[in-house]
Amino acid sequence: MAYFADLTPYMYGDSDHDTVGYGRGNVRYRPRYERLNVGWLDASQPFGRGAVPDWFADALLDVVGHPPVNEYRGLHDCEFCPPDANTIADPRPGRGWLAYYEIRVPARPGVMFAAPALVWHYVTAHDYRPPVEFVDAVRRYDAGWATEPSPWIPPDAQRSR
Repeated sequence: MAYFADLTPYMYGDSDHDTVGYGRGNVRYRPRYERLNVGWLDASQPFGRGAVPDWFADALLDVVGHPPVNEYRGLHDCEFCPPDANTIADPRPGRGWLAYYEIRVPARPGVMFAAPALVWHYVTAHDYRPPVEFVDAVRRYDAGWATEPSPWIPPDAQRSR
């Protein structure tokens, strides 16, 4: 997986591919908002560690359960865990893997946080402390951002079923 420092501009791709309306279709578009990186960790780079609010891990897992963004082929192992550990599985029954897609969390008008779904694992297993702005955005999270009409999804997005 790529490393990007927290709160730097997202540059992993120039478009987003989302599942809109929870299974009613897919959209691909160039975002018209700023995307900021959170949780793109690498074993060779230092990262913020420490306590997060008690509610945060559960709330973040709820966010991870919403529409996946930019699903990619292949799985990315956690660089902080032993190679034979099953660290990339979603802990919820009947769910798949955390290590092949991203999440989006609206920060404020015109700004969206972009994180790998593995961010939940980093928080719960490796004491990763995301920036306060991200923690606050997770607290305010509204899954409606991915349901059209939405100020986050442009009207000219390419749609498919």
